Amino acid sequence: MPKQPTVGVQRVDTPKSHYYTINGKRAVGVTTALNALPKDLTRWAARTVAEHVVENVRTVSSMVAEGGKQPTINYLASLPNQKRDDAAVRGTYVHELVVPLANGEPVDVPEHVAPYVRGALAYLDDWQPTTVLAETVVASYTHLYCGTLDSIQDVPGLGRVLVDWKTSNGIYGNHALQLPAYRFAEVYLDEHDVEHPMIPVEGAYILHIKPDDYELIPITAEREQHDLFVEVLDVYRRAVQSDKLRKLIGQPLPHPVHEVAA
Repeated sequence: MPKQPTVGVQRVDTPKSHYYTINGKRAVGVTTALNALPKDLTRWAARTVAEHVVENVRTVSSMVAEGGKQPTINYLASLPNQKRDDAAVRGTYVHELVVPLANGEPVDVPEHVAPYVRGALAYLDDWQPTTVLAETVVASYTHLYCGTLDSIQDVPGLGRVLVDWKTSNGIYGNHALQLPAYRFAEVYLDEHDVEHPMIPVEGAYILHIKPDDYELIPITAEREQHDLFVEVLDVYRRAVQSDKLRKLIGQPLPHPVHEVAA
């Protein structure tokens, strides 16, 4: 019996990451599309490596002596991405821990995330939000993108709003551009992977969770910003995806051969 085509929106989890499909075709993830933007993190990345070297001079020297220059360079070059990925995982983990804690359920909180959990709980105590959606896949059939939003909440004094959790050191422009993409998606998947029309919200915020503290930061995430995200998405597809720009580069021409006169 022939395999039935996949319909609708799906998130596919892999051992190291995840991807999305719409009607069986690979969709672009929201954060992936933002790779088309200039990196706000360039200076931060350089500082991250510099701080690591200064704080671990002996260790780095030993790595060079024992393993060689290139493996050490590769390790140092990977540090910014590792820290960035750790922050993303930490944000999701903190969110997963805080929700049951806020409901009075007993939860074991690992020591390395405890300060961030306390910061998130301070937000919940101060603002008393009610969660409408959490860790929810959203998608646009029109623009063929998907993403996973952190939460939609009913917040006293603010209304029904989109709240994106961040535990990174800073908040950057590419973070802000995620929110209109989520807000103006067309559908979301419930816990049973059933599609529903996207829930309208009155605003968008980034919850910047810090050790034992937080900042709730308003984000401009209107139709104009969604149009900008769609333009970035188009640039990603045309220039970045599958390393298309590199394919514009041909092979070097051979040096001219000049005949020597007899």
